[in-house]
Amino acid sequence: MMKMLKKNKGFTLIEIIVVIVILAVLMAVAVPSVMSYMNEGKKAKYESVARGAMVNAQVQLAKAAADDTPNYGSALASAVAETNADSGNLEVDTITTSNELITEGDGATPTKDTGIKTYIVKFKDNTKAYVNVNKKVTIVYSK
Repeated sequence: MMKMLKKNKGFTLIEIIVVIVILAVLMAVAVPSVMSYMNEGKKAKYESVARGAMVNAQVQLAKAAADDTPNYGSALASAVAETNADSGNLEVDTITTSNELITEGDGATPTKDTGIKTYIVKFKDNTKAYVNVNKKVTIVYSK
């Protein structure tokens, strides 16, 4: 009787291989999903900070325009400082303005017009975000 109990201990090689194959299939399905969620979260973080930077820039530029001698460079520097105070660990390097509408992917030439059309937010990790006046954000990773 003791010999029979000793004989049935443990797993067979086939059982272990089947478990490993099942785990590999689950990982093949789960890892890409998790990675895409992480990338979406990262992109959403850049977008929210870029939108906040645009709002801060608009406020500072409006304050500068209300002054008798507006200093727009100083206003944008103040917007950078204000954004960095609010953004946590994702720091903005510069905020610039452009009269061009940035178009993505279709190869169309950006149109020029009077007034600010796009805020360009450059982060310290060389990522750029183009935020148009309708708050649409285009993220460009340039690492």
